[in-house]
Amino acid sequence: MKRRNFIKYGGLGLAGLGITACSNADIFSLNNGQKNDVNFGTLEKSNLILGFVPNTDAAPLIVAQEKGFFERYGLSVTLKRFNNWEGVKEEVLGWKMDAAQLPYAFPMMAQLGKESAPLISLMTLNLNGSAITLTQKAWTGGIRPSVDYFNFADFEENIRRYWRNSNNPLQFAVESSLSTETYLTRYWLSSIGLIPTSEVEFLEFPASQMIYKLQAGIIDGYSASSPWNQQSVLEKAGFISYISRDIWKGHPNKLLATMEGWARKNPTTTKALMASLIEACQYCDRPDNQAEIATILAKPNYLNQESSLIESTLTGNYVYSSETSSKYQKSIPDYNIFHHRKADYLGENDHANYPWRSHAIWMLTQMIRWHDLEIFDYPEDADKLLDKIYPLNLYEEVAQALNIKLPGDSMKKEGNTSFIDGQPFDPSNPVAYLNQFPIRANSPRTFSFV
Repeated sequence: MKRRNFIKYGGLGLAGLGITACSNADIFSLNNGQKNDVNFGTLEKSNLILGFVPNTDAAPLIVAQEKGFFERYGLSVTLKRFNNWEGVKEEVLGWKMDAAQLPYAFPMMAQLGKESAPLISLMTLNLNGSAITLTQKAWTGGIRPSVDYFNFADFEENIRRYWRNSNNPLQFAVESSLSTETYLTRYWLSSIGLIPTSEVEFLEFPASQMIYKLQAGIIDGYSASSPWNQQSVLEKAGFISYISRDIWKGHPNKLLATMEGWARKNPTTTKALMASLIEACQYCDRPDNQAEIATILAKPNYLNQESSLIESTLTGNYVYSSETSSKYQKSIPDYNIFHHRKADYLGENDHANYPWRSHAIWMLTQMIRWHDLEIFDYPEDADKLLDKIYPLNLYEEVAQALNIKLPGDSMKKEGNTSFIDGQPFDPSNPVAYLNQFPIRANSPRTFSFV
């Protein structure tokens, strides 16, 4: 896969800060080059262990390590790689690590689920960045990538008929039942007209193993973050059906999580950690950095994958199928957003790292919709709960110190073009939003506030 040039996006980055910089850290300017002096104070802890799972979403942590952004803020970081999300979560909950990359729903499940553990989100690491891969058997059965259809209605009619004519239950692989990919795949399946809780069996595997499960005929498809979908295309094991951006434009994917007690005990270190990762996120979104970033991520101690596959998802030069037709190769510059890129669904200050309250509300509605929590109705004190789990104040304080303009409102309405089924999302009315879905775990019972 050859690298192609695409839209260059300027204006990202931070001005030169009043902190000694690593010689290889490429810092760029905000606010027309106006310099800022940022000093959060004396660190309570400088040696940190951060966990990650190998995927492109981990780029901010890896780039912050390799390009000296952690060092700029006096942090000495050890990155610890895990094969699965449960391993990451358990070490963070057990205070064996300081913080980690985790799927968006994990802090909510930790606090509202059986564990009742005060895991919190510090910032979002990226938007979009995932895809649904189907087996070549589906291609033989006449199913094609989304880009081959006039609209979603055309696609869903064909694939619903194909799957329901199959004699076997649908088997889908995901990395975790709580991953953003799982919730978007459920949304996608129910929009097709399938019932995810009865017509589909979800199996959990590390993303690096999914291609082999596909080749062995164990699964009909899988949903994962990049670059593991492009691997199946390269090896002709499957094709991309839908990218996650086309299921929900601008959805949150991974976040930086830690224990609430850790952040309270180490407030200055927390700010320094967040600032270094915000810089890394900005660095990741610069087109002229992405070939270098792909080479870094491809290293054996990180993703251990072909750099060309990684680069295609960073640049958005995306390949849906191994077929040679040019219609299966698309430029999608907003395939993965780490800080901010130009997109028709994002405003000027709609930064990926901002902890949108509306994102948390949407995820809570879906966890209730599928009965993943022991909550049968929407909590009246949800705002209070979500303020604890996805706090705004920490990010806002760091962003203001870095001269990053904040959105005017943490509640963002999603119009009828944001979601694949054309259903708008108004975060101020979550109960009505929940009740509009005919396919849900407790149907036909209606939801209310409790």
